Amino acid sequence: MIPKIPNKPKWGFVSGRINVLESGFLPKEFFLNMINIEKVDDVVVLLQDTFLRDYISPGAMWLGEDFSAVFDRCFNDIAFSIRGDCPLSLPVDIFLIKNDYLNLKTAMVGKKTFLFPPCLFSIDMLLAIADGDYSYLPPSFRESPQWSDSELFDTGSGNLDIMIDGAYLRHLILYSHQTDSWLIRKYIRYRVISHLIIILWRALNQGISLKRYQQYLPPVGDFTYLIDELAGVGGIENWRAIIGGEIGDILFECSEYEEADNTSVFDYRVMNYLSRIAHDGAYQTAGPERVFAFILGLLTEIQNLKLIVVGRINRVDPGFLRNRLRDCYV
Repeated sequence: MIPKIPNKPKWGFVSGRINVLESGFLPKEFFLNMINIEKVDDVVVLLQDTFLRDYISPGAMWLGEDFSAVFDRCFNDIAFSIRGDCPLSLPVDIFLIKNDYLNLKTAMVGKKTFLFPPCLFSIDMLLAIADGDYSYLPPSFRESPQWSDSELFDTGSGNLDIMIDGAYLRHLILYSHQTDSWLIRKYIRYRVISHLIIILWRALNQGISLKRYQQYLPPVGDFTYLIDELAGVGGIENWRAIIGGEIGDILFECSEYEEADNTSVFDYRVMNYLSRIAHDGAYQTAGPERVFAFILGLLTEIQNLKLIVVGRINRVDPGFLRNRLRDCYV
């Protein structure tokens, strides 16, 4: 049964735009066909039927080192266009902010070449931080009692990575407090929990003490207790009882896999679960949930295209690509 989400007329214009854009979404069969095409050059022709049609020419060279950036730019351009028509930007910002924090890490180590197009953190802000002006750091970063620790800037310590993760999660939690949408709050709650699991699980796989994460990751709002509880019970096999619910079940199943990178499998399965939750917003005629569901669907579609094209260029096994395709919007 699809839950009833009240419509909000002031979101009518942007929701009307989304009605048109949704016709560009493609079914799973399209992506499977891309994987099965024998020649990589022929994939370019299929891209003319996607959101990337204005970014890729049939004669494009596929081996440039900036090629992956085309996908990121396509998503950002469409998302920013939708954002400009929203009464409130939050349903879009949730998906733009992650790459901003990756750019922030680059700036904090003094580099000025950023992997992703700057979004909510402006290029001027990032360049100022790269020059050592930490007054430009976002409040979410400075909330940590450890943020001024000189060890953060020792890139070999890994502490900065932990701090960036904590700041990103605090930013998501802030968005949760700023919305009255139960659907968006639910998505953020599960995204924060699953992200904490991935961070700590990868640390265990790398033999890193979780005490460092107890020191540099908090505070993360109502989820801070999870860091201490997961760190205190030892192995991953004990985490399911703490997490509970659907996320706990996915964690248990993925921990049983023999694959080397089972954290990636966990992330893949959680994102499919969250996409199913978010898709309820697609049935709203007009409102923030409608925008939220579309932007997540767009992000999923762009990521699927990026997975396939980059995978084909690098001759990744087609079976692996099929198994990593995320659930499509349509």
